[in-house]
Amino acid sequence: MVAWIRANLCVYISRELWDDFLGVLSSLTEWEELINEWANIMDSLTAVLARTVYGVEMTNLPLDKLSEQKEKKQRGKGCVLDPQKGTTVGRSFSLSWRSHPDVTEPMRFRSATTSGAPGVEKARNIVRQKATEVEECQQSENASAAGSVYLTVGQQQQVLRSSSTSDIPEPLCSDSSQGQKAENTQNLSSSEPQPIQENKGHVKREHEGITILVRRSSSPAELDLKDDLQQTQGKCRERQKSESTNSDTALGCINEAELSMGPWQTCEEDPELNTPTDVVADADARHWLQLSPTDASNLTDSSECLADDCSIIAGGSLTGWHPDSAAVLWRRVLGILGDVNNIQSPKIHARVFCYLYELWYKLAKIRDNLAISLDNQSSPSPPVLIPPLRMFASWLFKAATLPNEYKEGKLQAYRLICAMMTRRQDVLPNSDFLVHFYLVMHLGLTSEDQDILNTIIRHCPPRFFSLGFPGFSMLVGDFITAAARVLSTDMLTAPRSEAVTVLGSLVCFPNTYQEIPLLQSVPEVNEAITGTEDVKHYLINILLKNATEEPNEYARCIAVCSLGVWICEELAQCTSHPQVKEAINVIGVTLKFPNKIVAQVACDVLQLLVSYWEKLQMFETSLPRKMAEILVATIAFLLPSAEYSSVETDKKFIVSLLLCLLDWCMALPVSVLLHPVSTAVLEEQHSARAPLLDYIYRVLHCCVCGSSTYTQQSHYTLTLADLSSTDYDPFLPLANVKSSEPVQYHSSAELGNLLTVEEEKKRRSLELIPLTARMVMAHLVNHLGHYPLSGGPAILHSLVSENHDNAHVEGSELSSEVFRSPNLQLFVFNDSTLISYLQTPTEGLAGGSPVGCLSDVRVIVRDISGKYSWDGKVLYGPLEGCLAPNGRNPSFLVSSWHHDTFGPQKDSSQVEEGDDVLDKLLENIGHTSPECLLPSQLNLNEPSLPPCGMNYDQEKEIIEVILRQNAQEDEYIQSHNFDSAMKVTSQGQPSPVEPQGPFYFCRLLLDDLGMNSWDRRKNFHLLKKNSKLLRELKNLDSRQCRETHKIAVFYIAEGQEDKCSILSNERGSQAYEDFVAGLGWEVDLSTHCGFMGGLQRNGSTGQTAPYYATSTVEVIFHVSTRMPSDSDDSLTKKLRHLGNDEVHIVWSEHSRDYRRGIIPTAFGDVSIIIYPMKNHMFFIAITKKPEVPFFGPLFDGAIVSGKLLPSLVCATCINASRAVKCLIPLYQSFYEERALYLEAIIQNHREVMTFEDFAAQVFSPSPSYSLSGTGALASSLSADLEEPLSEEETEHPLLLLPQATKPRISRKFHCCTSALSRSSH
Repeated sequence: MVAWIRANLCVYISRELWDDFLGVLSSLTEWEELINEWANIMDSLTAVLARTVYGVEMTNLPLDKLSEQKEKKQRGKGCVLDPQKGTTVGRSFSLSWRSHPDVTEPMRFRSATTSGAPGVEKARNIVRQKATEVEECQQSENASAAGSVYLTVGQQQQVLRSSSTSDIPEPLCSDSSQGQKAENTQNLSSSEPQPIQENKGHVKREHEGITILVRRSSSPAELDLKDDLQQTQGKCRERQKSESTNSDTALGCINEAELSMGPWQTCEEDPELNTPTDVVADADARHWLQLSPTDASNLTDSSECLADDCSIIAGGSLTGWHPDSAAVLWRRVLGILGDVNNIQSPKIHARVFCYLYELWYKLAKIRDNLAISLDNQSSPSPPVLIPPLRMFASWLFKAATLPNEYKEGKLQAYRLICAMMTRRQDVLPNSDFLVHFYLVMHLGLTSEDQDILNTIIRHCPPRFFSLGFPGFSMLVGDFITAAARVLSTDMLTAPRSEAVTVLGSLVCFPNTYQEIPLLQSVPEVNEAITGTEDVKHYLINILLKNATEEPNEYARCIAVCSLGVWICEELAQCTSHPQVKEAINVIGVTLKFPNKIVAQVACDVLQLLVSYWEKLQMFETSLPRKMAEILVATIAFLLPSAEYSSVETDKKFIVSLLLCLLDWCMALPVSVLLHPVSTAVLEEQHSARAPLLDYIYRVLHCCVCGSSTYTQQSHYTLTLADLSSTDYDPFLPLANVKSSEPVQYHSSAELGNLLTVEEEKKRRSLELIPLTARMVMAHLVNHLGHYPLSGGPAILHSLVSENHDNAHVEGSELSSEVFRSPNLQLFVFNDSTLISYLQTPTEGLAGGSPVGCLSDVRVIVRDISGKYSWDGKVLYGPLEGCLAPNGRNPSFLVSSWHHDTFGPQKDSSQVEEGDDVLDKLLENIGHTSPECLLPSQLNLNEPSLPPCGMNYDQEKEIIEVILRQNAQEDEYIQSHNFDSAMKVTSQGQPSPVEPQGPFYFCRLLLDDLGMNSWDRRKNFHLLKKNSKLLRELKNLDSRQCRETHKIAVFYIAEGQEDKCSILSNERGSQAYEDFVAGLGWEVDLSTHCGFMGGLQRNGSTGQTAPYYATSTVEVIFHVSTRMPSDSDDSLTKKLRHLGNDEVHIVWSEHSRDYRRGIIPTAFGDVSIIIYPMKNHMFFIAITKKPEVPFFGPLFDGAIVSGKLLPSLVCATCINASRAVKCLIPLYQSFYEERALYLEAIIQNHREVMTFEDFAAQVFSPSPSYSLSGTGALASSLSADLEEPLSEEETEHPLLLLPQATKPRISRKFHCCTSALSRSSH
């Protein structure tokens, strides 16, 4: 066979010899050695075809060079065309029998390896005439060098032409220069040359089984020649079938024996044309020639062409390998075995189809390596020649209908069909092709052979749905049924994860497509699927079952993620689907699953639902509260085992649950958290029902102090049994999964370091759960119910420092000068919190008048959760607006206090003037309260009877004596009224004392809080003020108080294959802009106070950026279209920011799949590629490094609607970033990092001193005086009283004692947010 091929390169081989050769080889197909030899020769011919026609070396592919980073930036090296040679070849490929009237070509005899017929030749001549009449302009010799060919061997040949040579900035290699002109001579005879005239009409040539299809590759404008097309097609359909048996029949060419072989062989629209060739032809096969207007003017004048410039096999005189000889010989040898479906041996039949898959894979590799930018600076033009990837279709379709004894070959055929139709198509197949493809797929998906189902599900990923073929939804029901059957089998080789991925990718389809039919029922399936709701119900039931019973770990994770995506879809569409509760039940129960990878995915789904809590509340009022209860009960259930577990993942999962619980608490309104928890146990005991927030703090307390805290108390925390209800089963059974965690092997050199790392991890993990619980408690105390603050969600912790509003410090930044301030002292509380007490001048009254030298107290707290600042004011003194005596300002004013001390007064107008009020009162008392009457029963206002034994005269004398005595006393007083002995000195109101001590109010507050007492000494200490402390305080304040992530976002337009064009995009499509707007809100980088992710405020990295934040996480998106790209420096800076991000979002509108190497970076561990679909849905492809663990909620192959896309992508990016960071040895979360900084500060700077020295430092924090020995207190007192004070303004030392201040001092505090304006410092 090798000698035969070499002979064709040197001498002309007649058709009779080819027919004999074909007959001999086709009769020896039972000989396995022949098949092996044929396969080896096809490999060699494919390499020659790749080199000569496509300009690609199979042993040195561009993508291989890029992946190995061995490419050299040699622009044009080895790819320079020889203009003269190119022109010559172009002329030879444009030979025309019409343009040479003096040359008489001999009659061409049809070879056995051709499939032409007289009718076809007649139609072909008519097309030539029409094309020549349309345009006969001259074109330059170089213009033809820009032509492009799409070669579909055995079926069609599509010639993709550019409008001019300028469309190709980088010409192809010289070895393939002749292949660029193959559109004019690929139809070659085995006997004599038969040149072809390039034309503007629609030409279908059938010679050597090759259909030539010429169309434009890049220009959207195409010449509309419908009238010519109809006439040409009418003529072409009159062709007759060749009676000879030849190699082309194997690829679906005309053969009467094939017409009744299978259902795929239906005719085109014209019933007269009943050939498999037309069945598998593409949609453009009817448009035999499509040229742009510029192409029409570039038709070559055939008078310039010479017949000697083509290969011998094409009737010329050139020997050796050339594009035409390579294409023809490759095609002839491919079909030299005849119809491979006629091979009798099933083993050899399977061997042939196995090799066809290998051959197709090589063609696909050639296609992937075309138009690749080697320098990554500019995108090359679309490829000139495109390999024929659908050329085996008729063989494959026929093989799918063979008897079961050819099962291995059928499986290989289905494998290749799936691979062929799940690639992104350069040219969409026509409707006839799709009809037969759908039929073959339907037969396979509904087959009773489990191996066929497994093959299709394994090799037909969800990408098939993303391609948007017309009518593809007809197969959705078949795919659901087939995936369910795959998952129901116990075969070890069943593609379980692929089946679940297919099901998960379809969860959004029922809401998009109103009717999803099943083409026929399957005996194994009992459900009758008739409409959208039935399909949705059936699909979700399968996912629910596999989310609880699937034994494969990866498949179980995808099932849980799919349920999460579906819940979001139903909530976004407001469908109120009843199975939403079932899905939530499955996810909630999965939280306590022993496999922590699966449980973590369920936790991620619950965290995703935080952003949908309002939708959940609309669905059912109690559902959001139920989520928090599930988390509380699950933490209480898992805590005892996690505390004593030596597995790090157990502890980390409790941490994930605590952080998820925190997100739910911060999202839910406080009223929901204060709602009493209703459980069956509490109702039976008739005990008081505690609010949900109480149970949350209880479980957090157990995490800090240990799970034994609640074992001694009855019903201290929520249990799983408390969650039981009609809608939620906390004990839903879950089947085990087979762990797929890879075993890691380490070299002996790494073992020492690994042991050290593991020891440190073990030490840290012991405190991980209590540390996280402490952070959650502190976060809830400081932020629950009032996040975000007035400064926006970008501000979480205080930006106030000890130098702000400090009259003793002049600098705008924290410096050592603050330590010399007499109004500042720093303390350590409970060995976990830093507290700074600062006395600041008080603000003026509302009226604008200052209040003397009064001061406020500012408390700055630094703890594990962040930094907080509070301002305090003394509430003691007259009401605001009441002036003190002598015109002095009051010492203590209570602002904004308005008491209604006087209630409504009784109207006294009822008492007339002159009446005896007492007489009236006594009369009223006697009337209303008879028990008050005297025994004589006289009214109280009537005089009583004289005493017994006393007459009226005696009574009168007594009264006169009393009156006379009273008159004498009055006379004496009047006569001695001005006598000094009779006067008493008046007592005046004391003047208020205005405190002058710079730390007076601070120590007053400390005393009120009991911090000055001896009992507090073991928990309350001073800090050493030195430069090291200052440096560590600055470092602590620079640490983040939230989890931070930076995500890169790229936009790739159509045709962009290099980094420069991608990074130069300044805007994207409307769908892309809507997506970016959904990721977060735009923030002005010049004033943004939150996480910047390395972006600059000076505008060099853009003016705005999308930003997303909650109280626990911050995400900044580095969007390529937001950053400037007006210079090389800006492009470099843009690439630096985008390339350094671990997670990349790529929005690709290019017709080819995104390659990670386009953006050169050592980072980018995870890429989430979004491909817009035609039905306003989006296909998600996720690529990650192998060591990155699984993350959700989106998965590779997911298809989601536009409503869900931004939120799901954002949640997936956050989880992906966490997954990448967890791979970093000894990685610490923000609160772990803060805890270590606090621990270091406390250990290194806590000052141990006596109580006397401590009291002296509290009384006077200024370090200018001696603080050692017994004289420290006196020194501090003298320093504090250094200024001369008046006698009544002198401070009393007893103010330090608690009992002296508590009865009369109260305070109010408010969160200090005034420093928001200082965020730029």
